[in-house]
Amino acid sequence: MLPRAREALEGLRDLLTLIAVVSGRTAADARRMVGVDGLTYVGNHGLEIWSELRGPELVPEARPWVPRVAAVLDDVLRQVQVAGVLVENKGATGSLHYRLTANPDRARRELLAVLARRAVTSGLRIEEGRMVINLLPPLMVTKGSAVSWLVREHHLERLVYLGDDVTDAHAFRALAGLRETENVQTLSIGVVGQETPPSVRQLADATLPSVSAVADLLCQVYEQLRSSVSMDERAPTLGRDTHG
Repeated sequence: MLPRAREALEGLRDLLTLIAVVSGRTAADARRMVGVDGLTYVGNHGLEIWSELRGPELVPEARPWVPRVAAVLDDVLRQVQVAGVLVENKGATGSLHYRLTANPDRARRELLAVLARRAVTSGLRIEEGRMVINLLPPLMVTKGSAVSWLVREHHLERLVYLGDDVTDAHAFRALAGLRETENVQTLSIGVVGQETPPSVRQLADATLPSVSAVADLLCQVYEQLRSSVSMDERAPTLGRDTHG
């Protein structure tokens, strides 16, 4: 999180109905990395939400899958001896990162070979991202369903979502659906680079070229909204005269 992006989020927090961080990481990790209190943190691709009172909570239907995810990840650790592979157990989901390996293509093939035998028999779903393979329970819960829930929970009429990976494409599809069926004004912004999946480029309404550009956008939005609020506060109050 770039410092100026964090500062913009801190300012926007008091000007917008909702700012949500929807992440594939755990809700606690997302909250730690962003470091801004008062936001809504949704983790594990929509399977977990952070509560200020109770901390991270899994949705009930995800809880039975926690031991299965752990078992598959243990099998991967035993069978794949490739330096640089990072196995991340996030409770209801797991992630296998191979970006730091000497030969990422080979590491990906080895990981998928193990998962084809083990994950499928466990009932888990496999979804690839940028240099990562995600293990997910076979539930109809995604970043898209999480965003749809947030819209209804907070009665949102307008929504902007920024994302850069395959799992964010689920949210882009959800925003398109909300725009068409529920009259919600939505804008999907893809953050694109050399590794950006085609689905993100295809489904995005607009694009930004980098994380730095995202920070610039957040700062611009904050300055414009702050100026608008300041002008409203300085505007004179017009009263109705006694003659109607």
